[in-house]
Amino acid sequence: MNISPKERFLGICRFERLGDLYIRDHFWPETLEEWVKQGAPEEILPAHSFDELFDGSPFIHDYFQFDHWHSLTQVISGIGAARTNQPSIPSYGITRWQRTPVVPSYEPRIISEDERTATFINGDSQTLRVLKDSTRMPMYLDWPVRDRATWNEYKKRLDPNTPERYPADWNAYAQKMNKLGEETPIALEVGGFYGYLREWVGSERILYMFYDDPGLIEDMMEQVLYLETEVIKRVLKDIKVQQATFWEDMCYKAGPLISPDMVRKFM
Repeated sequence: MNISPKERFLGICRFERLGDLYIRDHFWPETLEEWVKQGAPEEILPAHSFDELFDGSPFIHDYFQFDHWHSLTQVISGIGAARTNQPSIPSYGITRWQRTPVVPSYEPRIISEDERTATFINGDSQTLRVLKDSTRMPMYLDWPVRDRATWNEYKKRLDPNTPERYPADWNAYAQKMNKLGEETPIALEVGGFYGYLREWVGSERILYMFYDDPGLIEDMMEQVLYLETEVIKRVLKDIKVQQATFWEDMCYKAGPLISPDMVRKFM
């Protein structure tokens, strides 16, 4: 019996489809390019659309027999939406490297470049260096938040009530998403705590800050909490959502970067 992607998803979530899996895709662009060289159809390549980078193209879903879903990327909340809506520099994959939902985004600009690399400021106000011929992870050189003064200035861009955080014609957008959601699961990106702070402060500095300035850590996490809960309230008032995706990035190959006690205390 054919059922809709939404029905399959809800059935799995309710433990009504034992042994079934809901499979979402996300491919590194070079992976798809390599598969095309090996004989896969060119239609699997994303059409330079950030909706496709995070939702996947309809062709990819069908070709790999993955499940269809749709993320509310036009609501700037969470890692996926941050990338989708940021201003861009059209070369070197620079648009891919904003992670957090600051509104307005900082204006990306190239600082310097040579034959192989480009150094630039991204939409998060980080300084990064990338390889021109690759979308691999960049080298992070500097971060915007150093202390309470720089944080107080930065958090002005984390206001949940900034109009640009939402589609201009909200009613039409909500109606369109609810129509789409009749058949397809709708997902909302709802942020992260340690991961966002790490993006603003830097990996080494943030670890010291947990000990040296715990009050600042708490203030930063409270702002993230306020931003995301207010976004959730507004979205759920008008749009029926089946998934919430919470992004976190606080481990490496040997274990977590902060202790369980710190997770309990701060997060």
